[in-house]
Amino acid sequence: MMTGEGRAREPGPAQPGGRPPAPGDLALVQAFVNAHYDLEVEHGADLFATPAGLAAWLADRALLPAGGALRHADVTRAVAVREGLRGMAAANNGAAAPVSRVDLAGLNAAAAGARVEIRLDQGGPRFAATGAGLDRALGQVLAIAATAMLDGTWWRLKVCPGDHCGWAFYDHSRNQTGRWCSMRVCGGRAKARAHYQRRRDGDPA
Repeated sequence: MMTGEGRAREPGPAQPGGRPPAPGDLALVQAFVNAHYDLEVEHGADLFATPAGLAAWLADRALLPAGGALRHADVTRAVAVREGLRGMAAANNGAAAPVSRVDLAGLNAAAAGARVEIRLDQGGPRFAATGAGLDRALGQVLAIAATAMLDGTWWRLKVCPGDHCGWAFYDHSRNQTGRWCSMRVCGGRAKARAHYQRRRDGDPA
């Protein structure tokens, strides 16, 4: 199902553990959530840290005209949407607590103004972001997320529970049992910690 008036370009960023990204348009939402940690250029940098950084990220994906100017309030709003979506994806991976009503209220407050309309054609219904600027950009992201929730792919978008990680990955496994962004990195660290704890507690297993 196509979302928006056209397909936003997603450059296909690197994924931990060599995982393939989410399929189709959902890869854009995955990249949006993962903009908190740059894997490719400024390792660890938040790509939405400044209005210019946010504008560049959106422009690279055809979500904002090149050279478009944003404000610090726009950064606050985009980050609120991003972290709200992260919380929802974390719940898909058995997070200790579901997304709270407060967090959902914050997400929806930040999303206010990001209008999405329904279009009907021979290929079926689709969501189209309307408006301009950040409203349109956030509308596109949210339209894709909503579509994924309806077609069932959203529940495979998970957030790694590794310490200081929070990376959103797409669980391609048949039975949806993927837990870590990278078994070698985050999964291996968790396994080592559990082994150390067992030895400390006197369990030889």
